[in-house]
Amino acid sequence: MRPTRIVFLTGVAAIVALCAGTAWFILQLHSREIHDAKRELVTLDILLMEESERSLQSVDLVLRSLQDKIAADTITTPEAFKSMESSPDRHELLSAKIIGIPQIEAVSLIGADGRVISTSRDDLPQVDLSDRDYFVALRDASEDAAFLGELAKNRVSGTWSLFLARRMSAANGTFLGVVVGIIGLDYFTNLFKALDIGDGAAVSMWRKDGTLLVRYPLLTGPAQTYKSQIFEKRRRFTTPQTFFIEQSNIDGANRLVATVTGKQFPIVVNVGYSIDTILQDWRRISTLAVAVAMLFVIAIIFILWLLARQFAAFEALRVAVDQSAAADAARIEAEDQLRQAQKLEAIGELTGGIAHDFNNLLTAVIGNLDLLTRHAEGVNPRLMRWAGGALEAAKRGSTLTQRLLAYSRRQPLDPKPTDIVQLLNSMFELLRRTLGENIEIQTVVAAELWPAFVDANQLDSAILNIAINARDAMDGAGRLVIDVRNMSVATGEFNGRFEGREGDYIMISLRDSGRGMSEDMLDRVFEPFFTTKPIGQGTGLGLSQVYGFLKQTGGQIIIESELGQGTLVKMFLPRATAVEDIPANPAPAEDLSHLDEGIVILVVEDDEDVRAFTVESLKGLGAEVREASNASEALEILQQDPAIHFLLTDVGLPGMNGSELARRIALMRPDVKTLFTSGYARQALMHNDRLDEGVQLLVKPFTREQLAQKIRLVLDQAPRRVAS
Repeated sequence: MRPTRIVFLTGVAAIVALCAGTAWFILQLHSREIHDAKRELVTLDILLMEESERSLQSVDLVLRSLQDKIAADTITTPEAFKSMESSPDRHELLSAKIIGIPQIEAVSLIGADGRVISTSRDDLPQVDLSDRDYFVALRDASEDAAFLGELAKNRVSGTWSLFLARRMSAANGTFLGVVVGIIGLDYFTNLFKALDIGDGAAVSMWRKDGTLLVRYPLLTGPAQTYKSQIFEKRRRFTTPQTFFIEQSNIDGANRLVATVTGKQFPIVVNVGYSIDTILQDWRRISTLAVAVAMLFVIAIIFILWLLARQFAAFEALRVAVDQSAAADAARIEAEDQLRQAQKLEAIGELTGGIAHDFNNLLTAVIGNLDLLTRHAEGVNPRLMRWAGGALEAAKRGSTLTQRLLAYSRRQPLDPKPTDIVQLLNSMFELLRRTLGENIEIQTVVAAELWPAFVDANQLDSAILNIAINARDAMDGAGRLVIDVRNMSVATGEFNGRFEGREGDYIMISLRDSGRGMSEDMLDRVFEPFFTTKPIGQGTGLGLSQVYGFLKQTGGQIIIESELGQGTLVKMFLPRATAVEDIPANPAPAEDLSHLDEGIVILVVEDDEDVRAFTVESLKGLGAEVREASNASEALEILQQDPAIHFLLTDVGLPGMNGSELARRIALMRPDVKTLFTSGYARQALMHNDRLDEGVQLLVKPFTREQLAQKIRLVLDQAPRRVAS
């Protein structure tokens, strides 16, 4: 492809990406503005509902106390009720009941004929209230319950009021009348007004049947008795809280509305913010973002024009370079092979050099984030979400370091005779969940399969890496066939691509029905950071990690593929020749919230942050802890404290390293058990790319659970002999 075409396509891709990014930013900002508005509406609506119900409850308490008083008088007929309750004493009683309750304008007793018998007002009104909705509902009611009447103009004062009423009944159920509390509308409007909810916002309280009770901003005229038909169609008010965007039938404004239903009274409180007000800042920022994006588009177009001119000038030079490239082909091929070997060694030296310090940093970061999430759990959801995101990022950094170490063959391996069938059975459910329901998994296992000499955890990771690559190559739908068999291999077999030693191997092959790979891809498939996946969907270290692990194990990996014909990956694992018991499936994890009571652990770590996290974690697990920053200090502490019977030491200590410290302590105190920690233990604890026999290593970074599990494993082991 010509350079000018590449530059043009790159520029177009950049413009498309810029436009897509701008659109994504605008949409995300829109969602955030709506989300923030919803959160504010919820808080405000719940507060208003609680205050509204509290106000109605105060009125209801007054009504119920009057019910109890009349019940105590044992009145049996409406005439007796009217005669007894019309006395001056009843006026004084009613007046006293509402003292200190600002929302009650008056409380009245209404007889069975709808006439007012007694009231807390100074004058007894001569009005017929038998047509009021609360009177009709309570007169025909079979049960005693508070009834909230619709908003109406008070026939005495001429003001708009709410009416909360209860039925007065004789002991035999005879209807005696109604006690009603008259609630001033100004009380609720002043409450809503005090919230200062901003321009375009509205607060309203409704009965569940759609009758408007109170609204702010205030309504005038016939709208005071407005009744909505929407409530009869909307059934979600049975839930405590809902959201919807609607155009108000009262003032025509579009609002985002939060709705909360009452728990004690049949009321609904709505709080609505104007959509225009909510999105005001969003519109301004979106306009600015679009303007900035357009400036960048213009700049990209200008740069493309300049580059096109430059590439036109270099076109003639490219032709000359192409002619000379043919003569250098053999030399370049040899240099590529040398460069590949140097790249491997360079990555190994680089990762080995930085792994210790970098993993110390990650240990402190992951550990402290883990402690933070434990202690902050349930306190602040946003803090937990931020801490969780940081923890996941730190774990990805740890995984990246381990993959680099695997590719450069500098990871600590713990190979053991392994039953491959047992391992695949334990992985099947994980593979099924990872690959998804649209990928069929078939397994073909030969009879009398040899045990393999391999690190089972690393083999798990290798099989999972290859399976994930197969899933992506099949676009989430297809078939994966896993074939396991014994194989005796000679050097040079498989068309000369088998570079391992002759001998017996267990071959695990994974064949997918995906899109396959070209020859160019096959030549680079094991290079670190090479990936065929889109940016952000792969690190390019998956197959390189598998390659490094198998080489370090003494095995081999071969990939066969053609475009459109799928891919076949063959892994060769060395056969286990030693007569050893194959470990069974691990037992279920124990409760690791505490260690054995009375355990005293000496922590030796030169990194102050890692040591602080380790000590805090061990104390949280119930252990007594002594700490030292170097080997000399650790030896002094051990000599002075005979209660110590467990050593947790970093390998890379200043001066005397952790391995030498452990040997000296084992000579002094054979009962002290040792667990090493390190981010890179190749030099001190490994020979022939494997951990020394009997050595227990906890690789940094580690979590509190991993630390407890490893300590439990070391405590359960038999004592290890140490050569003097």
